[in-house]
Amino acid sequence: MQEIERFFGNLFSGIINRFKYSAMDAADRKMRETIDDQIEQRRQKPKPQDRENRE
Repeated sequence: MQEIERFFGNLFSGIINRFKYSAMDAADRKMRETIDDQIEQRRQKPKPQDRENRE
């Protein structure tokens, strides 16, 4: 009986861990994409000094 409980306990904890790490990985990926997008937007905007130099 204990072996069956241990088997299902390991099975379910493995499945839960897989979902948990998958969710953490997705959140990490989304955070990195957001940061990259913000950096790219800042690079594309001309700086105030650049505008003054052009005029």
